[in-house]
Amino acid sequence: VYTLTFILSISIIACSSDSSDNNSADTCDEAIENTTSAQAEFATAGSDDYTDLCQDYRAALEEQIELCGDEGGSLQAVIDVLGDCSQNDSFALMTANLDGEQYNDMKPNGYNTFNSAIDIVTFSYANDFDYIAIYGNSTYAQIVPDNTTKEIKLFIPENKWQEGTYDLETYPVDDENGNDVVPHFDINFFYGNNVLGYTGDYGGTITITEFDLTNRVITGTFEFQYHKINNSTNEVTGPLDCINGTFNYSLDDNYFD
Repeated sequence: VYTLTFILSISIIACSSDSSDNNSADTCDEAIENTTSAQAEFATAGSDDYTDLCQDYRAALEEQIELCGDEGGSLQAVIDVLGDCSQNDSFALMTANLDGEQYNDMKPNGYNTFNSAIDIVTFSYANDFDYIAIYGNSTYAQIVPDNTTKEIKLFIPENKWQEGTYDLETYPVDDENGNDVVPHFDINFFYGNNVLGYTGDYGGTITITEFDLTNRVITGTFEFQYHKINNSTNEVTGPLDCINGTFNYSLDDNYFD
């Protein structure tokens, strides 16, 4: 989710025309402006106007491809995610307290645009398991992160798709030597002044309180430790605590169809 929505934020301006024909260049520039406007409108979509604004955005992307090209296919990738612009019943909500500051509305980055709760990912260098990827971003509506953005990523392997409490590691655990494969997490924290959040070697726990394939929902709680690092001075602060973490996400990936 995060990668594709970030591509969305930069792809609109990625396809300017290299033609020497001034009329063609103007038309391409106008198409880019139309796409930018349509994206901004779609980012504010609610249940009543989601489909209409989505179709406008998709049409603008298609026009930009026609007039400007799509080197690398980033615009087409967004169109593929939009699909037929029909709404689904997905829902996503993460909360967490990070070093004393409470965040009560974290969702996948760009959730207002894509309305997609989870991803299915793999880490083939570590094991052959499929993982449910759950993302919670504090600035999801604006898509492009800023120096207030806090993003938590939880990855749950298929052998833990059931209720229970598990260790939460900082990377995929290879079971090649008989080690248990457990959920892991990553963070993408910005604090300004070139200070970033970092997982380090800290871990935590995750509890899955509900895993329901009939109603397609996964809920639970988590906690872990992390630290801050100043990229300029390499000064490290921590460990710091992430506590009171909760997640309530629909299993809306077609993997579960």
